[in-house]
Amino acid sequence: MLYYLEPIYIALSLFIVIAVLIFIPWLIYIYRRFGYFPFSTTIIVFSFIFYFMAALFLTMLPMPDTRHNCTDVTITQPYSLKPFQFIEDIKRETRVEWTNPSTYAYLLKERAFLQAFFNFLLLMPLGVYLRYYFGTRRAWWKALPLIAGVTLFYEVTQATGIYGFFDCPYRVFDVDDLILNTAGGLLGFFLAPIILALFPSRAEVHEKAEQLLARDEVRNMAVLLAMAIDLAFIRMFVELISSISGYTDAWSRFIVHTLMLILWLAILPAMGKGATFGTRILRFRYTGERLIIGLVKRTLAVWLVFALQFTSSILSEIQLETGSSENFTRLMNLFEFVGSSLLVLILFLHVIIVLLSKEKRRFYFDAYAKLSATRRPKDESIAKDRD
Repeated sequence: MLYYLEPIYIALSLFIVIAVLIFIPWLIYIYRRFGYFPFSTTIIVFSFIFYFMAALFLTMLPMPDTRHNCTDVTITQPYSLKPFQFIEDIKRETRVEWTNPSTYAYLLKERAFLQAFFNFLLLMPLGVYLRYYFGTRRAWWKALPLIAGVTLFYEVTQATGIYGFFDCPYRVFDVDDLILNTAGGLLGFFLAPIILALFPSRAEVHEKAEQLLARDEVRNMAVLLAMAIDLAFIRMFVELISSISGYTDAWSRFIVHTLMLILWLAILPAMGKGATFGTRILRFRYTGERLIIGLVKRTLAVWLVFALQFTSSILSEIQLETGSSENFTRLMNLFEFVGSSLLVLILFLHVIIVLLSKEKRRFYFDAYAKLSATRRPKDESIAKDRD
C-alpha cells in the first residue's frame, strides 16, 4: 500500500504549489467566461488537475536513479502481450479457495490481485470527468477512445523509458493494464451520475451565466477580486517608485500611495468610462448619475482605510525620531499592534458579511460612493436608462 501512497503524496505536494500559483488567474478566467464564480466548476477542474498528476506519478514513479539504467533494470521481458494474464497470476499466487468464501479476504493481501485492482481503479475517475464533460450516457463511444488513448499513453511512456530519457524501459508494457484501465474508466463513465448528482451540470452552469448576463448582475466576489487586483498593482507601483526614488520612509510612502490611489481609482476610471484596471480585466465597470463624484468618494473610502493603516507606523516613526522614553515606545508599539489587528479584523468581518449576504449587501466603498457595477458598454447603459 505504501508503494501507491508515495506517488500520491508527491502529487499532492506539487498540486498545492500549482493550485496557489493558478488560483487567481483561474478566478479571472472563470469570471470572464461565466460572469460569476461557479464553485462546482472550480472543484471539478482543480480535482482533475490533482487526479491527473496522481495518476501520472503512479505510472511513472519511482524512477531509476540514473538515466543510464540498463545495468540496474531487472526486467527480462519489456512487453507482456498476453491478454488476461493477471487472472492466471492471481490463481497462481493466491491462497484463496474459490469454493470457500471465507478465504476471499486473502485477495486483499495478494500482490497480483492488488496490482490488477488498482489498475482497474486508476482511470475510473477519468470516466467520471468525461461524463461530466459530455453530459450524457450516449456519449460513451466518445469517451471510450479517450480513455483507451490515455492508458496507451501511459504504457508507451513506460515502454520507451519516458521517450528515450532513460536508456532502458524500467516498467513492462502490459496489455492487461490497457484492458483493466479502459474497463475501469468506462465503468466510471456509467457510474458517474452517483457522484455528479452533487454538482450542477455544465448546461446548468451556462444557463445561470446567461441569466446573470440578462439581469446585468455583477456579484460581490467579482467586485472584491477587481479591488484586490487594483490594490496589488498600486502596491507594486508604490514599491517600484519608492525603490527608484530612494524615499522609503513612512511619510514618503504615504504620499506616493495617496497619489497612486487617486490616479488609479479616480482619474483613470473617469477617463475610462468608469472602469478601473481590475474591473476592465473582469469585464465590468462602474456607473452612476454622478460618476465623477462617485469615483472620488470611492477613492476616499479606500484611502481612509489606508490612512488608518499608516497612522500607527507614522506615529511609531515619529516617537523613535524624537527619542521618547522606553515606556512611551512600548505604548506606541502596543497601539500599532492593536490598531493594525483591529483594522484587519473589521475588514475581514466586513468582507465575510458581504460575501455571505447573497448580494443583499455591498462593500462599503461602493455603498458610500453610490456607484453600481454593470457589464454593459456605456452607450448601451445610457440607452437602457432612457428606455
